Amino acid sequence: MKKLTVLFLALLLIVVPVSAVQASEGDISRSGFIKTINETFHIYTVLDTDEAFSDIDLKNEDYFELMAAKRNGYITGYTDGAVRAGNIITRAEAAVALDNLMKLPQPMDGPVLSDQQELPSWALGSIHRVVARGILPADENGNFNGSEPLSRADLDNAVAVIKSLGLHGREDEIKIIKSFDGFEVTGRLSVPAEKEKIDRLVIFVHGTGPNTYEMRRQNNTSGTRFKYLDVYADKFTCDGTAFFTYNTRGISLGDEEPYYAHIDENGYKQYTPQNIAQDVKYIIEQLKQDSRLTNADVILLGASEGTIIAPLAVSEYGAEADALLLMGYCNDNMRDVLKYQLGGGMSFFNYTLFFNVVGAEEITKEQYEADPNGIIDGLLGGTAFEDIDLDGNGLITEEDFAAIMTPVKDSLFQAIENDDDQWIAENMSAIMPPLMSDWFRAHFELPKTEDIMTEVDIPMYIFQGTYDANCPVQGTYDVQHRFDELGKDNLTVHIYDGYDHDLNFTQLLYGLGSNAFEDIFSTVRNLQISGK
Repeated sequence: MKKLTVLFLALLLIVVPVSAVQASEGDISRSGFIKTINETFHIYTVLDTDEAFSDIDLKNEDYFELMAAKRNGYITGYTDGAVRAGNIITRAEAAVALDNLMKLPQPMDGPVLSDQQELPSWALGSIHRVVARGILPADENGNFNGSEPLSRADLDNAVAVIKSLGLHGREDEIKIIKSFDGFEVTGRLSVPAEKEKIDRLVIFVHGTGPNTYEMRRQNNTSGTRFKYLDVYADKFTCDGTAFFTYNTRGISLGDEEPYYAHIDENGYKQYTPQNIAQDVKYIIEQLKQDSRLTNADVILLGASEGTIIAPLAVSEYGAEADALLLMGYCNDNMRDVLKYQLGGGMSFFNYTLFFNVVGAEEITKEQYEADPNGIIDGLLGGTAFEDIDLDGNGLITEEDFAAIMTPVKDSLFQAIENDDDQWIAENMSAIMPPLMSDWFRAHFELPKTEDIMTEVDIPMYIFQGTYDANCPVQGTYDVQHRFDELGKDNLTVHIYDGYDHDLNFTQLLYGLGSNAFEDIFSTVRNLQISGK
C-alpha cells in the first residue's frame, strides 16, 4: 500500500503544469516577464481603476508592475482571479501575453506545428500568431513546446523581433550632452520607430526640483504609479514627433523603490536657471547633429519654472528654437513668487477652491462647515474653523495664513542670504522640493518673465488654468497685455477655466482627457514655421 501511495504522488508531480511551479534562480517568473515587457514597451500604471489580482495587494513588491499588465490587458490572470507572480511563465502563457500586447493579426496561412494536438486550446490562436511572426518560433522539429518554461533566449528574441517589425511605435535612446562648462547632461530621446527623417523635436524643460528624464511618480495610498514624461513621449512619437527629456544637474534615476531620483549634492548645486538655459542651447545643437533631426523644427515645452528657462535660453543664450510652448506660466520673479506662495496668498486661494468660493476675499464659518467637498476630516485632519481664523474675526482670510507663513518666509530668505543650505533642507522639505541657496539667488537676479519674453520673436504659446494656485493666471493676462501694448503678435494665449497648475493632468490618468493637453499636442502637430 505504501508503494502505491508513493507511486501515486510521483504521478501527481509529473502532471502538475509548469505554470504552477515556483520560479527558481535562472528561471523567468511571471512577474519577471511582466517587468521586462513593461520596461521595454513603456507600459506603466496610470491609474489603478481595476480590481487587484486576488493574490496581491499594495504590499506586494511588484504590485504596480502586475497591475500595469492587467490594465494594459496582456495579462488577465487565472480563472480564480490570481496572477501567481512567482510562478514560472510557460511558452504558451507568454504567447498569449505577447499576442494580447501587440494585438497581432491572424496570419493568412497559419503555421503547422508538430505538437499542435498537445497545445492548450486557450492558447492555440495566439501561438499561431506569434510563430507566424517569428516572435516565439517553433524548434527544429516543428514543436512549439507550449508547456515548457519560457527561456531568457526566448524572451530576448521576442523583444528583438517585435522591435524589428516596427510593432511598437516608439524607440528610446540615452544621450549624453556635453554642455558649455563640460558638464554632461544625461537625457532620453524618444523617436518614432523606423523613421529616418523627423520633422519636429520637442524638448521638455522641467519645472522646479530634482527631475529625471522619466519623472516617476507613485502614490501608495491611491494605488497609482506612472512615468509622467512617458505620457508625453508616447503621444508625441505617435504623432511622428521626437521628444527629449533630461536629468536635472546632479540628478540621476534611483536604484530602487521608492527612490525615484538620486541627488548628488555637488552636481545639484549647479542647478540654476542660467545653467539649465545654457544646457538647453547645447542640447539643441547636439541633437540637431543626428541625421534624423537635422531639419527638424525645435519646440521647447516649458512647465512651471521651465516657462522661465525656455525663453531665457532663446533670449539670453541664443538657443535655436523655433517655437515655445509654456504650461503653467510663471510671470513674476521667483522672489515675488515665493512671497505670494509663502505669504498666505497661495494657501488662501487653495481654500477658496476647497470650499467652492473662488474669487471671494473671505470664507465664513458657515461656508467652511458646509464642507462641500468633504475635505475637513480628510485633507485637513478635522481642523476646526477657529483654528484657522487666527485673528478671531469670524472669517478666514489671506491674513490668517500670512500670520502662519510669514515667519517661515522670512526665515527662508535669511537662510538664502546666509547660504545656509542645511537650514533649507531641514525646514522646507514639507513645503517645497529640495532646493539650494544658489538656485534661489540665481533666480532673484532675473527680470520678470514678460521682460524676457518680449525679446523673443519666435511663435510662443501659453497654456494656463484659472485655478492655478502656484502661478496665478493674472501673470498670463499681464504678459498678454504687455505684448498688445508693444504691438507684438507672436504670442498666443490659451486659458482654461477650472484647470490647475498641471492643466488637469490627472484627468489623463483617468482616461478623461484634457482640453489643454489636446491643444498642446495639436499645436505641435500642426505647427507651421514660416520660412521652413
